[in-house]
Amino acid sequence: MANQVDKYLVELVTTVTATGDELDRQAVQQIDQTFRNRWWGLFICYQVAGLPRTNNELETFLRRIKAGQRRITGRKNVHDFVVRYGRFAAFIDDHESQDNLLARLRQVSYEDFARERQQLVAIQEQIAKHYRFRHRRQVILSQLETNWAAALAAASTTS
Repeated sequence: MANQVDKYLVELVTTVTATGDELDRQAVQQIDQTFRNRWWGLFICYQVAGLPRTNNELETFLRRIKAGQRRITGRKNVHDFVVRYGRFAAFIDDHESQDNLLARLRQVSYEDFARERQQLVAIQEQIAKHYRFRHRRQVILSQLETNWAAALAAASTTS
């Protein structure tokens, strides 16, 4: 595939350089340069066995999850949902039956589940901190000042 693209680009540059006007030459030069700059990652999907050539199925899956969330919440925008759950949003699929969900979950060891659950909790705590800081900034800053003063007092009594 890479050889075919390379051959096409060479032919395109040669043809337009010989027959095209300056504007065509600039456009072809831009196209050629863009391909050459990204060449290292353009054809990876053709080299890895089992790797899909497109991410269309993944995009369809994510679109279905977002549509389900829009139906559930009644909101047009699901940005908060995506930010809150991130990569864990893939576990929320309204179209999956209870039996299929249980079969899928049985494939995961408890240790793996616990580790991923800890990561989800850490992400949710971080989001909660950002939310509290945006909506109750004075309370958070006052608590930080109080904690700092207590830490300084504890440090001065132990020294």
